[in-house]
Amino acid sequence: MRSLAGIALVVLASRVPAAEQVTFPLVVDYPLLGAMLARQLDQDAEGTALLWGTRGGCRELTLRGPHFQPAPPRVRFLAHGKARVGFRFLGLCIAPVSWEGQLETLASPTVGDDWRLRLADLDSQVYDGEGWRTFLASRLWGVVKGRVEAQFADFAIDLAPPVAEAKALIGACVKPARAQPVLRALDTLRPISTAVNDEGIEVKVAMQLPPSDAAPAQPEPGLAPPELARWQAALENWDGFLVFVIKDLGALEADRQVRDDLFRLLMSSRQRLLAGLASGPEAGADPIRELFLESWTDLRRIVRQAAMHGALRDRALRYLAFMTAGDALAALDAAGPALGLEISADGLRRLARVLEPDYAGDPLEYSEGLDPELRELFHFNDPAVIVPEEPREPPPSTSWPWWLAPRAAVAASPPSDELAALSARLDRWVPTNEELEAYRDAVARLLAIVAERTASVNAVEGRFESVYRVLVSTTAWQESCWRQFVERDGKVTYLLSKSGDIGIMQVNRRVWRGLFQIDRLEWDIAYNAGAGAEILAQLFNRYGAREASGRPENAARAAYAAYNGGPDAYRRYRLSKVSRTERAIDRAFWEKFQAMAAGRGLDLVLCIENWSSPSRSRLSTAPSASTPKCRMSARSSSATLTISSRHASSASRPRASLV
Repeated sequence: MRSLAGIALVVLASRVPAAEQVTFPLVVDYPLLGAMLARQLDQDAEGTALLWGTRGGCRELTLRGPHFQPAPPRVRFLAHGKARVGFRFLGLCIAPVSWEGQLETLASPTVGDDWRLRLADLDSQVYDGEGWRTFLASRLWGVVKGRVEAQFADFAIDLAPPVAEAKALIGACVKPARAQPVLRALDTLRPISTAVNDEGIEVKVAMQLPPSDAAPAQPEPGLAPPELARWQAALENWDGFLVFVIKDLGALEADRQVRDDLFRLLMSSRQRLLAGLASGPEAGADPIRELFLESWTDLRRIVRQAAMHGALRDRALRYLAFMTAGDALAALDAAGPALGLEISADGLRRLARVLEPDYAGDPLEYSEGLDPELRELFHFNDPAVIVPEEPREPPPSTSWPWWLAPRAAVAASPPSDELAALSARLDRWVPTNEELEAYRDAVARLLAIVAERTASVNAVEGRFESVYRVLVSTTAWQESCWRQFVERDGKVTYLLSKSGDIGIMQVNRRVWRGLFQIDRLEWDIAYNAGAGAEILAQLFNRYGAREASGRPENAARAAYAAYNGGPDAYRRYRLSKVSRTERAIDRAFWEKFQAMAAGRGLDLVLCIENWSSPSRSRLSTAPSASTPKCRMSARSSSATLTISSRHASSASRPRASLV
């Protein structure tokens, strides 16, 4: 697929200081072309279209699975065909001749001033099941060829609606001071040529731009607090838009790979949004322009993939309009300040409603509430299923700490749920020095139960179960030193980083919004642990398992890299070119994982030197010179002695100043 960078080069190459013509491609992808032809041929539910005769009659020709291929300068149409030709006599089909094979049609695509894409200069042939031209097939084709080709000749795609949507979107994205010149320029849009390439049929569209403004741009003033709030809202609008489009497309496409790609797109975009919040606004810059340009190519590719699976069906034209409008905006954005484009909230709303014209709500709505559709789309399980809603009283005391009791002993004291009781015991508990060992053991048991249940619910492969359990405990160590609650200003509250990472698993409220209940992430340690374990299981199954290659622990390293940096980062732990900060984070995790797997991690998981500081809510980001001073039995080793000095947690992530 042509990248947006390539489009930008084409546009920039055409720029001159005065009034100029800018061109951009309107591409009708082959999957979309095939979907539209199938719709015009009126395929049945099984994907078969009747081109001639009557279904099940003495004379019929049916086609199945039409698709297009490039054959420059023409386009090739291929379909599996079946035909039967005979004579009806006294209710019987006399001397029927049957054929089954492949139909091939070559055609030249053309677009006129009416914006209708047609197929001209048709040349059709039929072949048998082995791809040979036979006498029987040729004779049979001679009977029906004219009638079939007439149907193909009548096929046309009206590109006027997609072009109108592109014009409306560009008009909505232009700065008010530049509106009139740009609207006049949009009236000059016209097709100038048609070509066939590997991606589809490309219609080159031209537009006459207004003269460039040679005056140098003046520096933008700093943003006042209300403008900062609008800047943050613009980023949230983008996330709302992307969720809307992803749910719309995901509802059509059940293919797992397409849904995995949508998940990766959403999570990667949210990681970039988080980085944007951390870096802050840039005066005069469109806050969502880069997010749009970075995501558009991936979104376009996913739409093509869905079209190949036939998912778009009768909505193919809507998606063509959607992609045309987005392509036009991306291409014309490269024309620079002559147009003064700004990808506004109104522009995103207009683009979203290309897909759902009758949608009654706001397609850019941003909410931290639970989104059942999003959870179902990506097959996320509710931690509340794993973690009971209402904790019960713990079982009666015994000679050993009940949370370390053997499974048989715990099971013998129903009806209490062990996890619920642990959650109740740990609720708002910031341990004193004398309570550290009891606190550690309770958290260890809670994480073990959560990991076991989450692995079962998510069908983590048996060969990875032990690795996954260690991954959950190690991630809680890496992210929070096993803390859910801290003291701040003399009051107990939940652990919260400046970038919005919450609790023991540091689940980010922006990245994972819609998939989990924010209030329970904040105040329920078992729910927070369950949410983090659920995320790890999803990342483990999607990305970690493929990294194992004989070393199961690599699956954990990949899953954590994705947990920390987003799905695009899952290979980060083994790449040579990564930032120093990311390298330190991955190294710290790996050392912790090895210590935990070897049974040497429990001495260090609480990072005690940080708990003893005046502000217990602060995560350590600076190296420490000594091993944590734990009031527990020491199991010092070369593996554990270096962990404290290399501790890196989610506090090393980019910080958002407006969370």
